[in-house]
Amino acid sequence: MGDTVARLREETIHSTRSGDELEVMSGPEDGRRFALDQAAVTIGRLPSCDISLPLDPSVSRNHARLTRDNNAWVVEDLGSRYGTEVDGAAVRPRTPLRDGGILRVGETYLRFHRFVG
Repeated sequence: MGDTVARLREETIHSTRSGDELEVMSGPEDGRRFALDQAAVTIGRLPSCDISLPLDPSVSRNHARLTRDNNAWVVEDLGSRYGTEVDGAAVRPRTPLRDGGILRVGETYLRFHRFVG
């Protein structure tokens, strides 16, 4: 997994974004982008999640939550079966995201893009 995180960090991403977002970097939903346009965003397999990843069976129904905290984003695992990582380290209990950081839920890797405008 360390090699995957290192490889994803090295890739150059060009975006015409207008707000913070997560971009799927690997897994069955590669290439999808999700706007982080609410104070709290849930990630999971359920259609009711703000970021629904139904094609990855290793993503729990309610896997993780991102929360905007003092103009920064933090991640918490919601008791998922396979855990949640940020930059290769397990999320315990609330882990901040940095621009370009890699979030892993199940077998899906997402890159966090912070918009500074």
